[in-house]
Amino acid sequence: MDKTKSSYQEDKALVLAAQKDARAFGGLYDKYFERIYLFIYKRVQDEAVAGDVCQDAMLKAMHNIKKYEDRGFPFSAWLYRIASNEVNLYFRAQKKMVTVEVEDKHVKSVMLEIKIGSEESESDQDKLMKVLSNLKPEHVEIIELRFFMQYSFKEIAEFYEITEANAKMRLYRILDKIKKTWETNS
Repeated sequence: MDKTKSSYQEDKALVLAAQKDARAFGGLYDKYFERIYLFIYKRVQDEAVAGDVCQDAMLKAMHNIKKYEDRGFPFSAWLYRIASNEVNLYFRAQKKMVTVEVEDKHVKSVMLEIKIGSEESESDQDKLMKVLSNLKPEHVEIIELRFFMQYSFKEIAEFYEITEANAKMRLYRILDKIKKTWETNS
């Protein structure tokens, strides 16, 4: 059995146990806390806040574990969605904008992918960041997942509980929109 299938089966058993007895959620907590924390930390850029938001996300997952239905996607996709929602709630409550640490190489990879500007030009990189800041938050999230957080299309698909083909289609539509906005503003 490959690693993915064994992890899926392990999660399935842990979820079933947690649905019967909330104390069994500890196995899922132990397995996923660090990954969820890192996901949140990349969004909030503050260790204490990331810890608090992660705790809120894990508590919400524990309280709602009985509502979880296996739809053929990894359990982690459900947790990441809860974490993403908790981050959004945090930013709304703080009236802050979502921030993501962006490295030059990630901005350059977006520019190379859609063939715009000169990836060596700081003004072109700044222009791209301005275009990204005007996108809908859900569109920025997909860009962040793919280019800044280095998620594969499979991981993005799991995150949104969609097919891999649909994840690719969404991303490339957003990239096309970025390119058109870039060309209009040039």
